[in-house]
Amino acid sequence: MDIKINDYYEPEHFKALNEADYDVSHSCDYEKNAMHHIHESTEILIVESGSADYYIDGRKYYVEAGDILIIGSRKSHMRRMDRLPFARYGLAVNPSYYRRLNLGEDMMKVWQGPSPEEFVQHFKDVPTDVFSRMIELLKCLYEEQRQRQTFRGTMERSLVTQIAVLLYRQWGLCKREEETSSMSRQMYDIKEYIDEHYQEPLDLNSLSDKFYLHPVTISKEFSHCVGQPLTKYINSVRICEGARLLENTGESVTSIATMCGYDSVNTFLRQFKTIMEMSPLQYRKERMDYLHRTR
Repeated sequence: MDIKINDYYEPEHFKALNEADYDVSHSCDYEKNAMHHIHESTEILIVESGSADYYIDGRKYYVEAGDILIIGSRKSHMRRMDRLPFARYGLAVNPSYYRRLNLGEDMMKVWQGPSPEEFVQHFKDVPTDVFSRMIELLKCLYEEQRQRQTFRGTMERSLVTQIAVLLYRQWGLCKREEETSSMSRQMYDIKEYIDEHYQEPLDLNSLSDKFYLHPVTISKEFSHCVGQPLTKYINSVRICEGARLLENTGESVTSIATMCGYDSVNTFLRQFKTIMEMSPLQYRKERMDYLHRTR
């Protein structure tokens, strides 16, 4: 089943990036526009034509036709168009969904996304057979999502798993023989606890007390397993939720700060600007302007 270009309602698409198990899209921009974003899902872009600069957590990725870009969950990113039209297939997969696939610790790196250097080495000008296979799998996933046949969930999990394995192989990652360590499992438990309790007071000492681990151990191992320092991860979870609320509600910035777990609105403002490179109100206005332009 072909996926029609821009055949979706933009607000629903943005909502799906935070709330759906997965979302398949086929997008094309014909005008140059910059956009800042952050969302719950890992986003995979398969670029058909054109080119753009993406800045993910402040690091530059230049993407063009034949490239595959992976934007990790809750990583702030900004896009600037270069050559138009800029067409790409997209797959967003929610962390809660890919964790349920139980693909193992080795596969988790795929969902975190590569560094700029790894991107250039492994995901620039991807071999035609891999590129075509990725698009074919996305079309199959899109079809499963819409036709709702028997054993739909099984087919969906199979297709997402195949996509993950293709990316894993293209990255040149090697599967470790040993099983997931007890320490790694504890770090993922801490990560899931943060995901569910970000509205509550969270810091290194409180997590140390709750999980009976030394603060130094958590600091070292969490960054190794999750790919981000603990404090940065807590703030990324909270700011991602703040961005979602700015997009989908009319709540005040002060209320949103409290809903995201910040005692002080000034701390929320500072962290939001650090991560998103703009204020919450600027983000809300940019989002509204973008939706107006793309109607």
